[in-house]
Amino acid sequence: MRSNNKYLQKVQDELDLYRRHLLLGEELSFAQKQVFEKVNVARGWLKSGYSDTQVITLLKNDQVTDLQERRAREILSIAYDLYADIRLSRNHDGVKFLYAEMFREAGWMVYEQAKNAFDLKERKEGAELMKTFRALMAEAAQFDGAYDAKAKDMEGKKKPTKVVLKQVSKNVNGQIQNDFTKEEHYEIGE
Repeated sequence: MRSNNKYLQKVQDELDLYRRHLLLGEELSFAQKQVFEKVNVARGWLKSGYSDTQVITLLKNDQVTDLQERRAREILSIAYDLYADIRLSRNHDGVKFLYAEMFREAGWMVYEQAKNAFDLKERKEGAELMKTFRALMAEAAQFDGAYDAKAKDMEGKKKPTKVVLKQVSKNVNGQIQNDFTKEEHYEIGE
């Protein structure tokens, strides 16, 4: 992109305005609030699973938004920038944050169903729903990068080189008691 393109600079300034509104709580004018609502509508469609092309078509044809093609593309881009890429510079990782949000939202919906199942004394169904809840939250954490191997710094920590479990059985007054002892040997950290 050209650095002297005034149109791109205008869109970037608009994006900065909405970022300041979200992060710092700056007030928006009436016209800016209307555009911000359209950005939220586009975000809602993205969260519902619509593709980028479908969202652009909806932005053009919906009675509430009713935008031109070029403006619809701008709104979609702003929606990605504001919500999916707010933690990162504009790149493809922003889409994964949007997916993480979708998994988290689905997880909380399943959690509510599990709570209702437990309230109705349907323990088996509630337990299955809780497994689904944990799986959805783990998937969201995966998208967010919680399990990123680069983020874990294990180099400076001691690592076990050998773990030995011993079972000791004792006969006390005719009853056999099993005790487990654990022996660990660690590398010396520097």
